[in-house]
Amino acid sequence: MPDKPEGILNMKTVDHIAIVVNDARKVAKAWESMLGIGPWAFQERGGTSPSGQKIRVLIAYAYTENGVEFELIEPVEGRIFHSDYLENVGEGLHHVAYAVDDVDGDTEKLVAQGAKVVLGQPGAYSYLRFEGDGGVITELMGKHPPFQDQSS
Repeated sequence: MPDKPEGILNMKTVDHIAIVVNDARKVAKAWESMLGIGPWAFQERGGTSPSGQKIRVLIAYAYTENGVEFELIEPVEGRIFHSDYLENVGEGLHHVAYAVDDVDGDTEKLVAQGAKVVLGQPGAYSYLRFEGDGGVITELMGKHPPFQDQSS
């Protein structure tokens, strides 16, 4: 077996894999029936954009038997980060997230090597792009508890 490569952060564990979709409930149902992934929990998040626009997103969460979390992200209202991706790329893999102890410090290490922060909140999370990333955004995030189903 080849030696493990040394990277700037040497990530060991993926927290979640996020896919942007047009209809999270439809995709969750298909993944459950075809792939056996589920059950799914749904959470709607919303707020106001910096420009004052109302925004809403529906996120579906499920775990595989070995603990890999999948997120299905559906933009519902307003222009959000994921809306641009959906319009420009279409449905598909958006980002891979890693839970880290020091979001800001690890982000600085990657930026110093040429990565660019495309969205973030200090101390909480950062989405980064870097040359050769294969079109997939990397998310560094603080550790969080499992999400609860808030759908009705």
